[in-house]
Amino acid sequence: MPQFQTIEQAFEWFLENVYPGLSSEDKHILRNAKYAFYKEDLKVSTKRMMRVMNEYADFEIFYDIKSSKK
Repeated sequence: MPQFQTIEQAFEWFLENVYPGLSSEDKHILRNAKYAFYKEDLKVSTKRMMRVMNEYADFEIFYDIKSSKK
């Protein structure tokens, strides 16, 4: 599974790699989110991107912390 630094990068990968394989019905449901993501003056909320990826893909969130003190 690919790893990304931001939700936006993950969503872009989802749109390029998962979205094309979805059924026509699912694509119809997600069309507005895809349009808003690529349109400069529109925005898709992080919450909406995460909801879409959770519903149509195996999406996991994890955090990595490294101590700044040595």
